Amino acid sequence: MRIIAGKARGRKILGPQNEGRDTKTGEVRATRPTLDRVKEAMFNIIQYKIEGARVLDLFAGTGSLGLEAASRGAGQVILVDAFRETYDLLVENIRNLGFNEECKSFHIDYREALKRLGAEGKPFDLIFIDPPYLNEMIPVAVEQIHKSGLLTKDGLIVTKIDTREDIDPGCAHLSIVLERTYGNTTLVFYQYEEKEE
Repeated sequence: MRIIAGKARGRKILGPQNEGRDTKTGEVRATRPTLDRVKEAMFNIIQYKIEGARVLDLFAGTGSLGLEAASRGAGQVILVDAFRETYDLLVENIRNLGFNEECKSFHIDYREALKRLGAEGKPFDLIFIDPPYLNEMIPVAVEQIHKSGLLTKDGLIVTKIDTREDIDPGCAHLSIVLERTYGNTTLVFYQYEEKEE
């Protein structure tokens, strides 16, 4: 895996093995690194949102999405991962790329991370939700992001799922604005609906 564009363009990032262990449950889960072509397509769509943005990478793994955002000029990137193996690589990738100023990492479960971040009262402009494999984490995360006020009114949530997974329709005024499929990967983008005056 590598950084595609920005100040760290072309730099390699350490990737995971095929499995990681959840620190809370001990459950072994397959990780799912983002292919360069999918990542490039994703960032072509959201490029106007990145410069100076406050970004959350909720299932960061080794940091492919969050570190790409940092390389492209995000102001602050929070990276969360619960698996010890991938988290250790994430910390190493942040250090190797020299992104200690822009990036903060947390080795906790995503629900706990959203709870803590919600209590801070600082919403994000861009949130990546890319869980490790077929699961029901996206609806829970989207709902909690909405309830905690973690997305700015013009912010964007980007999810990456297997094409076999059901697409979460969103919640309240937070709804799908775009879907794109690349092979067996589907990207789904959520944003708050504009309220009519």
